[in-house]
Amino acid sequence: MPPKVVGAPGDAGPLPTGGVPAELTTFIGRLEELEEVERLIAARRLVTLTGIGGCGKTRLAARLADRLGNGLPGGVWWADLTSVGEGEQVARAVASVMGVFVDPDTEPLHLLAGLLRERHLLLCLDNCEHLLAACADLVNVLLRACPGMSILATSREPLGVPGEAVRRVPSLQDEESLSLFADRAALVAPGFPVDDHEADVRAICRRVDGIPLAIELAAAWVRMLSPSQIRSGLETSMHLLAGGPRGALPRHRTLSGSMAWSHALLEEDDRVVFRRLAVFAGTFSLDAVQAVCVNDGSGPPQDMLTVLTRLVDKSLVVVREGETDVRYRLLDTVRQYADERLREAGELPSTRDRHLDYYLALAERGERELDRDQDTWRRVLSSHHDNVAAALNRGLGSGLRDERVRRLAAAMARFWFVRGWVHEGLRYLRRAIALDSEDRSAVQGRLWCGVAMLGMVSGRLDQAAEAAERALAISGEAGDDRTSARCLVMAAYRPFFFDFQRCHSLAIEGHEIGRRIGDPFSRDWGLVVAAYSLSARDRHDEAVEVTCPAFEESRRRGDRFCASFARTIDLFAAMYCGDVRGAVSFGDESLAIVEPLGDYFAVGTNLSQAALARGMAGDIPGGLRLLVPVIRMVDQAPDAHIVGYMVTIGLLHLWAGDLDDAWRWLDRGTRSLTPEGVDWMAARCMAGLAGVLRRLGRPEEAERYAARAVALGRGLGSSMVLADGLTEQAFLVAGSDPGRALELHHEALTVRRTAGIRTFYADSLDALAGNAAATGRHALAVRLYAASTAGREQMGYPRRPVDDPDVISVLDALRSALDEGFQATWDEGFALSLDDAVDLATRGRGTRERPTIGWESLTPTELKVASLVVEGLTNPEIGDRLFISRATVKTHLAHIYRKLDIGNRTELARVASTRMGGGST
Repeated sequence: MPPKVVGAPGDAGPLPTGGVPAELTTFIGRLEELEEVERLIAARRLVTLTGIGGCGKTRLAARLADRLGNGLPGGVWWADLTSVGEGEQVARAVASVMGVFVDPDTEPLHLLAGLLRERHLLLCLDNCEHLLAACADLVNVLLRACPGMSILATSREPLGVPGEAVRRVPSLQDEESLSLFADRAALVAPGFPVDDHEADVRAICRRVDGIPLAIELAAAWVRMLSPSQIRSGLETSMHLLAGGPRGALPRHRTLSGSMAWSHALLEEDDRVVFRRLAVFAGTFSLDAVQAVCVNDGSGPPQDMLTVLTRLVDKSLVVVREGETDVRYRLLDTVRQYADERLREAGELPSTRDRHLDYYLALAERGERELDRDQDTWRRVLSSHHDNVAAALNRGLGSGLRDERVRRLAAAMARFWFVRGWVHEGLRYLRRAIALDSEDRSAVQGRLWCGVAMLGMVSGRLDQAAEAAERALAISGEAGDDRTSARCLVMAAYRPFFFDFQRCHSLAIEGHEIGRRIGDPFSRDWGLVVAAYSLSARDRHDEAVEVTCPAFEESRRRGDRFCASFARTIDLFAAMYCGDVRGAVSFGDESLAIVEPLGDYFAVGTNLSQAALARGMAGDIPGGLRLLVPVIRMVDQAPDAHIVGYMVTIGLLHLWAGDLDDAWRWLDRGTRSLTPEGVDWMAARCMAGLAGVLRRLGRPEEAERYAARAVALGRGLGSSMVLADGLTEQAFLVAGSDPGRALELHHEALTVRRTAGIRTFYADSLDALAGNAAATGRHALAVRLYAASTAGREQMGYPRRPVDDPDVISVLDALRSALDEGFQATWDEGFALSLDDAVDLATRGRGTRERPTIGWESLTPTELKVASLVVEGLTNPEIGDRLFISRATVKTHLAHIYRKLDIGNRTELARVASTRMGGGST
């Protein structure tokens, strides 16, 4: 199944509620407010709940979201913006919550609006006050673009957007306050007799102005203090605050007084830990608290757990279940108070230092562990990312060079790569590089390597190549082999699109270093990239052999990125070499592997290939459904870097007979030609575009694209592209010169046969059958059509709907021409194997087919093996050079000996030297 992408128009069925905070304690009162806000949402579409921190805005919004969840087809989605530090991150945070892939090189707001345009949903934006301008922009664009969307925001002040309905969240009423105190008191003191202390409790609630957070802070102390003691303590605290800042609102002073009183009652250890917690952003773990909040780090974890438990009991710290462990957090109002105490104590610099040290150690460990247990460490680093970002922002924002900060950015690059968090990652890496742009240390090399990695997955090919070159030079000077290996593999990516041999050489060089030094990523990704350079030249057996160890190793260590791309090599081999059903299974497996990454490049690229396999297997609607998320996003972001998607979408539309849509996508694909005038993705679009234009009655344009496909196929060494181009040229001249068409069809078949791309033998048989029917060779035409039909059934490769009418028309004519002899002739052809049918089609054309013996009968791989024998390489050395096993080398040599009628390597070296002029080819 494809990864679920929320907000993709056309998805069927309701979407689940996403991210709404679960209620861990009883919701008290607020019935009137709930009903009023629900009416406002229905009438106004934008409602902002305002009020001071601690007044219950988030709790009220969450309860309302829960009530509305089942009534909206598009669901309810909750974005907590507390830990979002910069306005430009707001739209990306919302997209992340909703599971929407956002192209890393595209402004996300308008893309998000386009994706959600047809959805009927409620979006909740919690804690907007520190990002008012960005939130206002987001809300304004979304509401204008998405008529079915409503937005509920919480903020200490209004957003200021036209049409906004502002509802101030009031204090609790007297009875609600009493109920809240009783409920929270019972959590720490079960059976608390509120009736026995009603007067004191009511006085407490009035003293804190009915502010829910202040009531909870007071109630948390009933296990240690009587209500009368709590009341007395609050009276003293409020009296001290009476002469507070003139600009402070009374309710703000009330809440501050409540926290001051609660803080004063803490034990000294608890106060120290509490104020140091202010350096954390978002949620944090017990281990992090242990490292950051204890001076010497020597205290045992259970001691810190005891302190945290007491702070949770006092409602100063919130606890929640995280994806990997129990997480803690401070409410924003509480964090601000703790930060004031931390600054007063003069501990801010030292606490931030320990915070940076902890997350640096975590990131550097995570960088290593991502190569051993990617699933676990992807979740771990994701759960800590708010704090990593906080440490980076503080360190990079200081303008001072702190090597720890630069190391932190370098260590996080691998994580950003795996998650596809390109925009954020590049911003941090470039800022870290700029702290000392002339530096030639290993850290600088790693930073540039990170830029290259993120440039690769975002389609910034020139930037990635430049960064890889810089990193390679620096890492070479610094003796950092791991960075050198990774840079070589990254440098191989750009030439993949126009120079397969260069791509292969760089990838293998990086792989070899990675294998030697034990770097799993460069070792395995190098093989995968090398395999793709072989697959693109239709050397599928070699590609599968090369990538097999990479798949096994990356799957074993949980590297979803490498494993998914490696499995897709098997998809291409099966899809092109006669097992289309198997290709669909490989595609499903690849998607199951890659889907948890949720990134744009890896998921989108592998999804596109899986969709192509489904289309070739006859499930064109299924392939297009699989691509819905990609189609919607690239419609909004034309420069999105998803390899192969334009080819797949265009071909699926062509096969379905949707010529206008096919032209739109394939034409877009041809525009990716490099300055060198060569691009594999553009080449794959050329023949398809020629087919579209031919069917649209534009033969001159079709001929130009067909000729370009032939030229690119020859130049790139891509048999598939070449054969498809030749086939289109044949169709274009069929009416005026059937003899020339026959020559071109036979040339296409020869190319396919030489490369072993058996699936497309069926296309050649159909084309030759059509030519035979047009020139009066009726029996041959029937046999070839029948053999093609049988082969297609065996391979799971049905004819395309766009071709069915022509084939049916020709078969009807043949049935009439042969009359009673048609069925017997059909049965004869249907009984032929695919290879026998090809022999039948090429009978009498021996000089045009590869002979079975002699030098000309050798395949390209056999010729390469022979050239290496001339160089004096042993079988193991040949295997290493070609990335095939020793057994495969022996098999190739056996074939060569048989075809050349020789018996050993010495004779082969003599014959090959004569034919090759004494050198290798």
